[in-house]
Amino acid sequence: MQVTERPHEAPRWAQWAVVLASVLLIWHSLGNHSLFPPDEGRYAAVSGWMAEHGNWLQPVLRDHLHVTKPPLTYWAQALSIRYFGHEDISPRLPSAIASTLTLLTLFVFARRTAGALVAMLAVGLLAVMPLFQIIGRLAITDPMLTTWWWMALCSAWLAMSNGRRHLGWIAAFWASSALVGLTKGPLVLAPVTIVAVWLALAGRLRDLRLLMPLVGLPLAIAPLGFVAYGYWVTDPVRALEVWNFEFVDRFTGVSLHDPWWLLFLVFFAGFFPATTMLTLPWFNMTFARAWACLRTGDQRALLLVAVILPLLGFSILSRKSPTYILPLAPPLAMLVAGMLARWVDGSMADVPAGTKPPDVRHTTAIAMTGVGLLLPGAAVVLILKGLAPAWAAGWTLLWLTLPVIPAMIATWIMLAWWPMRERRLPALGVYFAGMVFVWIGFHHAEDVAMTAMGARPVAQAVAAETRPIVVYRLRNLTIDWYLGRWLDAVDASEDLQAWIDAHPDGVVLASDGDLAQLRSKFPDLGRRLEGRQEFDAWPLKKIVFCDVVR
Repeated sequence: MQVTERPHEAPRWAQWAVVLASVLLIWHSLGNHSLFPPDEGRYAAVSGWMAEHGNWLQPVLRDHLHVTKPPLTYWAQALSIRYFGHEDISPRLPSAIASTLTLLTLFVFARRTAGALVAMLAVGLLAVMPLFQIIGRLAITDPMLTTWWWMALCSAWLAMSNGRRHLGWIAAFWASSALVGLTKGPLVLAPVTIVAVWLALAGRLRDLRLLMPLVGLPLAIAPLGFVAYGYWVTDPVRALEVWNFEFVDRFTGVSLHDPWWLLFLVFFAGFFPATTMLTLPWFNMTFARAWACLRTGDQRALLLVAVILPLLGFSILSRKSPTYILPLAPPLAMLVAGMLARWVDGSMADVPAGTKPPDVRHTTAIAMTGVGLLLPGAAVVLILKGLAPAWAAGWTLLWLTLPVIPAMIATWIMLAWWPMRERRLPALGVYFAGMVFVWIGFHHAEDVAMTAMGARPVAQAVAAETRPIVVYRLRNLTIDWYLGRWLDAVDASEDLQAWIDAHPDGVVLASDGDLAQLRSKFPDLGRRLEGRQEFDAWPLKKIVFCDVVR
């Protein structure tokens, strides 16, 4: 098995400076803003119930069995809530820890197999990717999934080094795969599928036996099977209904069909700036050369398969979410870091025939200049036209976009320094510092926005309410999280009518959009709801308290 050649090493102080800055960026301002609805609120509310009631095997949402995901994420969040209290940071701690482990695992693995320079560049790239920096801090499943997924791929490579078995790494591979299953169900098969396709492309599928799949795969699936059996025994009707929606509907698109290109758009925007530095077929590489790279069976081929295969697989699904492709971030960062390292040490001049090295200075500078001009410009237009959100009074919106300017200037510095090989690494360092500044500014904007649009003020108003209250079609379980109890909820107009008839002095909580739709379709019912108080809500809507009137 071919091992990646190591370019010259980066200074040790620079390596640890990048790692430290990358880790601190994950934790910066983590608990300074309210939870985002709907996903963070749902996970936090379910985990909070689990922490309070001590039922670790049956997640519950508004008094119903909640089996959309295996329980590992809920377990981690519930433990955090139990030990650190009912705070905004508590349900986010497992995700932040997982993202930190992803960064550290990437650094250690890349340093061991590709050299310190590649390791440092890979960590820096991963840390500033929008998808990793945003999703990796949220209280949802995907940060933990990404950690186990990446650990499994690293373990597979190390387990098969030199064409012989390494039992410790084999055990780590299947243990990581089991954790993938306990985090996101059927994806337990993803790591071994990636490895099998990588080996098959190289004509070495027989080498899969080195991972002992006949023993490891059943053991990896067993914990997920135990959990699924527990859900089924508890409430088979509810379990079947949810699983049909979660799995069958994602393929068939009965309720929703997202465009096939959605995740490709997310890929190129969410993994910036790495995606401006890619070597791509037709653009700077022939298709024959790209196919040859996939068939080499080396580390780069494994990383390529780990990026391409899941992207294609998730794009087949009818229902798509940007969070699905977060596990692609570490292998993509390492791939691009290997290319950047060859630029830095000068070996890029010796590229194979059929390949034109990506000119990272121009593509990155063009993209960052566009962002640096577009965001402040859009902010000015919104302010002058009076379209700025209420929480960003005056010129606040413009000030919140200004951190992109240093990153734009940093790309120009990189553009000027790149022709001198000895300045390429410092140029990348300046660019990394500029991107860190962007994300610090983004975290501040996040804090400002969610102070106004978070659910805490709504929960406080609900807690002060003495009359019976029901939620109509509002998926904002962040309110339930802050209250520490489940709210009564209805989704259908006839159920709302029945509740109003039973509680003629009650209060209905709904979004402004759902309320307008209700009044349009059911005017008689709509006339019985009189808006009393409004709250700004994420992303750009309002939550309305409505008194029931006769």
